[in-house]
Amino acid sequence: MHTHNRSIFSRQNLHILSLGTLAIVASFSLGIQSAGEVQPISLIEAGSIQLSGDVDGSGEVTVRDAIVILEIARGYVQATPEQLRADPNGDGTLTVDDAIRILRELSPR
Repeated sequence: MHTHNRSIFSRQNLHILSLGTLAIVASFSLGIQSAGEVQPISLIEAGSIQLSGDVDGSGEVTVRDAIVILEIARGYVQATPEQLRADPNGDGTLTVDDAIRILRELSPR
């Protein structure tokens, strides 16, 4: 019975994460008319990456990091050099694709 409760809990978490991901991506994509309007932020300073994807500096990669990346990609906030060094795919820009990469890595397999 203990295994059964854990199984239901996992499905609930997956469902909540899926809905959260959909809500985040949908809210930002509604504001984007075309891919040409997204202004990627270029890497300004070279430096070491402490934790790839940890753009909020919390010490772990979470859904909050994906939200911060979406805010930067959309131009709501300016990226700091530290945030640029935490770029998930290491290309020196923070884009919607980086946020999606984080969300995919966070979702249970």
